[in-house]
Amino acid sequence: MKSLYVTSVSTYSGKTALSLGLGLRMQAAGLSVNYLKPVSTQPHEVGGRIIDEDADFVRRTLGLETPPWELSPVVITTELLSDVMAGTVERDFLGEIEEAYQRAGEDHDVLIIEGGASMREGYTVGVNTLSVVERLNVPAVSVVSFHGEECLAGMCILDDVLASQRRLGDHLIGVVINAVPREDLNYIRDRAVPFLEKQGIKVYGVLPYDPYLRALSVGEVIDQLQAKVLTGAHLRERLIEHMSVGAMSVEAAMPRFRRQLNKAVITGGDRTDIQAAALETSTTCLVLTGNLQPTATIVKRAEEMNVAVLLVPDSTLETVEKLESIFGRTSLGQPEKLGRFQAMLAEHLRYSELIKDLGL
Repeated sequence: MKSLYVTSVSTYSGKTALSLGLGLRMQAAGLSVNYLKPVSTQPHEVGGRIIDEDADFVRRTLGLETPPWELSPVVITTELLSDVMAGTVERDFLGEIEEAYQRAGEDHDVLIIEGGASMREGYTVGVNTLSVVERLNVPAVSVVSFHGEECLAGMCILDDVLASQRRLGDHLIGVVINAVPREDLNYIRDRAVPFLEKQGIKVYGVLPYDPYLRALSVGEVIDQLQAKVLTGAHLRERLIEHMSVGAMSVEAAMPRFRRQLNKAVITGGDRTDIQAAALETSTTCLVLTGNLQPTATIVKRAEEMNVAVLLVPDSTLETVEKLESIFGRTSLGQPEKLGRFQAMLAEHLRYSELIKDLGL
């Protein structure tokens, strides 16, 4: 059995997506694949058991028979953290992870292990990335996400990759650079990648930024906002690529509305003018704030245009903050997104080289 630990320096870099993408590609090649997420800080209760929701999504997508509660042997809850800080926990977390690793690897060709939210996670309970990788003695790939304008000339990318190398040492077999804007692809490929390879770091792929992959579904918006659905109850799987706040005049809003495709427009329930304008452009859903009911004309037009209309009690600002907290951080839960990411990996990931380096 061969193993691969997928980690990253920062949160929301694309670890779950890469883990899932590799798993599907390996299965298609005839390999028997299993998956493990040793440490979770996102507890989710199902049927009285605590599981990791992302891990369960991967399990279902890969068609694994492993029970969801066995995928994450250490799930850190508020209660567990309190007990650790009080010194009342007598569990051997690394030992539990190693036992789960051995079970998960039985009768499989490859085990994909997904690291925690970031490389700094887990120190409090003694199960940080380095301690897990060293205990299991497995090779690791680090996913590094592009930071855009936050850093000079892609310096954050270089720093994150070098930080991964410093922390993981010989366990790091390479990196994948993710979410690079199209206008920066040549710079990363022609300048950053050769620099990193001179430092002895293999770059398995440079993946372009695709806003479609970071889109929210209408269903996710409904659940996050606990919204009342006025129209479009059948549109839960429709994707929202942009958010636009309708707090200005129609004249000021229309240029933005025309530029943004497949958007959600968040506005007051009494802003009939903005709602009507949004429905004349590419809009996936209207989110009406303040529990203010729209007019019958708006509801009828939305139904004709196949646009979801959602009613929420919060103010526009509160609603925007709730959506921003999850926008771009969702899973590949829709078949269209998963297929698109698979196509991206097929084009931009040096898969055969990674497989060779893993000894598969």
